Amino acid sequence: MQYWEDKETGWVIVRLQHGDLVLEALSEVARKADIHTGVLATGIGSLSWARIHVIASNNYPPGDEMLEFDGPLEVVQFGGIIANYQPHIHIGMWDGEKRYHGGHLEPGCTVLTLSEISIHRVPGLRLTRRDLDGTGVQLLDME
Repeated sequence: MQYWEDKETGWVIVRLQHGDLVLEALSEVARKADIHTGVLATGIGSLSWARIHVIASNNYPPGDEMLEFDGPLEVVQFGGIIANYQPHIHIGMWDGEKRYHGGHLEPGCTVLTLSEISIHRVPGLRLTRRDLDGTGVQLLDME
């Protein structure tokens, strides 16, 4: 994992390589680059293995269904928010049979060839996630 910062504009560009773990690397970048609050604007790449979760029902809270995929997987887009140094990232990807899958990125997703990700630091906001309605759902809120 490598990253570069443009402190003047707030942009951080991340390069992941074969074997890197996506969510774990983004958590590390958030800490090392002091991205308390940020927007993961773009992300592409490929994965050899992925684990995501999707919502399981229309109930509230809906519960989660975990899905695992063996590669090769082509990442069409990563997107999300970093709040209180914690990335909440969603992924869109194609599997080897050209089926599209998307959901919430889970730990352990492993880079196959590369991944390139851009994050915009938002220093004027201090966001966190909290259970605001007693359901356990973690919603964005100001610190």
